[in-house]
Amino acid sequence: MNLVTAQEINERIAAAKQKKIKVYPCRNLRASNIGHPCERFLYLLLTRWEEQQPHDVGLQNVFDLGNTLETHTINNLKEAGYEVITPTQWSFQINDPLITGREDLRIKDENGELIPVEVKGISPFEFSKLNTVEDFLHSKRYYIRQYPAQLLVYLYHFAKMYGFFALTNKLTGETKMIRMDFDWDMADGLLKKAERIYKAIEYKKEPDAVEDMAMCDGCKLAHICGIHRAIEPDVELDGELNDLINQKYDLKKYADQYAEVDSAIKSKVGEREKVITGDYLVQRKCIQKKSYMVPERTEYRLQIQKI
Repeated sequence: MNLVTAQEINERIAAAKQKKIKVYPCRNLRASNIGHPCERFLYLLLTRWEEQQPHDVGLQNVFDLGNTLETHTINNLKEAGYEVITPTQWSFQINDPLITGREDLRIKDENGELIPVEVKGISPFEFSKLNTVEDFLHSKRYYIRQYPAQLLVYLYHFAKMYGFFALTNKLTGETKMIRMDFDWDMADGLLKKAERIYKAIEYKKEPDAVEDMAMCDGCKLAHICGIHRAIEPDVELDGELNDLINQKYDLKKYADQYAEVDSAIKSKVGEREKVITGDYLVQRKCIQKKSYMVPERTEYRLQIQKI
């Protein structure tokens, strides 16, 4: 009797996911991609979409998980007592310039008005950091920075004054809502961006690429970009180290504040030996340090610069 193996099951799961991977046509700008920071990428996406590198099985699993999270998010909203509307035909288009889109869902507010809601499954790390629209716009991850543009296109087209992001933690299943008010300046910027891209297509003039070189790595159109800034072959990629360096720079401002406050405390204490505050006993002690010669040695210092 032949027994099924775990390896056989895993291979069949992967094969099933592989069959779902396709490169779909993209002939006009969409709400979901208009916020992409690289206009050259969007130009190539519209003019040479069939040459995209297909995503891998891992990303296909992420997409499929996102579909289940949307259902989970809807259930969370319904359990909270909100009426959730999820029409099957919510595709729309803005004609001048052409931008198409499709909403995830809407909820009714206390006045009975239907408010657009964009659902996003978010990693636990990002879930804790995203609490305002400004957090999206200042995110280190470009795909998160483009989310507000997507919701803003919905608000613009349907003349809504505000909408919501429904963020669901991929680990815990927790859902939190973040309100986004309509911003005409941002909307105007997106419309002008769309006009630039369509004009570039009309005149067959490829736009410049985004300055952030890190975005070139993993770009599904990098092989036809022509100015892809490749990373030197002797350089190792380390995403975890990248997050640690970002954290260092985020904490630097607090280190500077600590030094300033510490200096102010020493100045305030002056030459007093003991001082009692409301909460602390401060004692000034004298410590003698001996001089010594540092033996010869080799040291390594890290030089970190933004690419």
